[in-house]
Amino acid sequence: MWSRSRLWLLASAAALLGSSASAGEVQVANYGVTKDGQPVRSFTLLNDKGASATILDYGGAVAAIRVPDRNGQLGNVVMSMSDLAGWETMGHANSIVGRYANRLRNGFTLDGVHYPLQPNAKGVTIHGGAIAYTRRVWTALPINKKDGPTVSLTLDSPDGDQGFPGHLKVKATYRFTNDNALRLDFEAMTDKATVINLTNHIYFNLNGNSTTPIYTHDLQVMADQVAVKDADSVPTGEMMDVKGTAFDLTKPTLLAERIAAATDPAFSTPGPNLPPAPSGKVLGYDHSFVIRKGLNRLDRVAARLHDPASGRVLELRTTEPTMQVYTPAGARAGLVSDAGKPFVQGPTVALETQHLPDSPNLPGLPTTILRPGETFRSTTIFGFTTDKR
Repeated sequence: MWSRSRLWLLASAAALLGSSASAGEVQVANYGVTKDGQPVRSFTLLNDKGASATILDYGGAVAAIRVPDRNGQLGNVVMSMSDLAGWETMGHANSIVGRYANRLRNGFTLDGVHYPLQPNAKGVTIHGGAIAYTRRVWTALPINKKDGPTVSLTLDSPDGDQGFPGHLKVKATYRFTNDNALRLDFEAMTDKATVINLTNHIYFNLNGNSTTPIYTHDLQVMADQVAVKDADSVPTGEMMDVKGTAFDLTKPTLLAERIAAATDPAFSTPGPNLPPAPSGKVLGYDHSFVIRKGLNRLDRVAARLHDPASGRVLELRTTEPTMQVYTPAGARAGLVSDAGKPFVQGPTVALETQHLPDSPNLPGLPTTILRPGETFRSTTIFGFTTDKR
């Protein structure tokens, strides 16, 4: 897995620069230059139906997933920026988060050693800390395959990176299949015991280009429990049954009917035209749903998102035990989408498959410890269809 040299990877990718892509191939193009002068490339994975996914080597960002609506019209169903500067501004959007996704309070202790990490003023480390994996240029290798064009991204995370122990080698493989599914496989190995929690912080709007509110989408999450969290959005270790609450998404549920109640009782007005979020609050969901036992496997659907307007349907399958559902109030001021339009209020919903935040500090949860000689593996599949009968 790690025997290929970085130079060989770069040479292989460079051989495809400027080439046009046909079905089953990867089109590589220059995308821009980061603020600190690093060149960034895009890798478009085109399947035999004309649908595609575009991945950046900057943070492994999913810049586009273009799939058909019920009338066959292709549209980009993920949040996307108009240029690289937008991606740098948005930070974690659609990108690989690590070494530990989501939140850790006061670091963690492993094998008797405490690692304080890089906490904020409240003692919480968010998405790994400063210079997160999302802000790094990964080494990319495009692979042309008839059953699904692929790009493999690798990253060396040295011992002490972000305050974590162990030299971690990470591999993220994106494959876009002929049945319009984007498959993301993570692998990682370490030379010293560490903790790991990888995800892609991917935002969806199935209507296209994130320029209409997400509130008109139906969301179903196969979860009977949600993690209770404190004021800093760190889980307390308690699990709450969703039945009878705003977090009951066990059946397809119009987000407009629940999203306000999930934020605060003061925001109980249903419908797509919800009031602006109060200062310091996020309008809607930002919660960890515990996937129903036996459904965190690739032959079972863990979540389903449907847009009645376009007819597009997303079915998510994963090996991970939880999923963070996050509906941001909006994008940062001044940003525009890849369609050249400003983002509206409530533009997207993030579906982040991962382990529970702060797991190393909460006994009884599935372990996030990775030791030498072990290989961390995780797979999530985002499959796209339509409601057309």
